[in-house]
Amino acid sequence: MKLPRRAPVEPVRPARPVRPARSSRTVSSTGITGFGRTVAAGIREFVYDTRSELRKVVWPTREQALNLTGLVIAASVAVGAFIGVVDLIVQKLFQLILGGA
Repeated sequence: MKLPRRAPVEPVRPARPVRPARSSRTVSSTGITGFGRTVAAGIREFVYDTRSELRKVVWPTREQALNLTGLVIAASVAVGAFIGVVDLIVQKLFQLILGGA
């Protein structure tokens, strides 16, 4: 029994066209070397990719942000208090063991 062939799945987002590499030693009439063009193209691509990723972000509501900020502050205070108490206990323990003041 033969299974029917599936049609090839097309990508959701078309791939960006690949540009041919340029020599980094040539200087154009504007005075920018090939290296400068490569850096500029890299920066452009970074900004483009960053903006497209930020469009996908689901930002929290104001209420969610305030609640989570309060939670982080409370957890930080609790951890700080715990470390302070442990430090005090260890300090007193060392004073007893070493016979210090």
